[in-house]
Amino acid sequence: MKINVLKMQILMGERGLTIKKLAELSGVSRQTISCIISGKSCTPQVAYKIAIALEQELSQIVKEDVENG
Repeated sequence: MKINVLKMQILMGERGLTIKKLAELSGVSRQTISCIISGKSCTPQVAYKIAIALEQELSQIVKEDVENG
């Protein structure tokens, strides 16, 4: 699952959250958060934990798949 990194970073900024603090709030490792910010995908469970920590619906932080064709 791909997270909308820009949206995630904006939400983190609005809440004054560092990677470390988001990791603590979500129960996801700092390394995993860093990988997501670098553009890596994550499991739906990790995405859900991050959404909860950011006080968002999962659909608000997940990139929509756009099919070409």
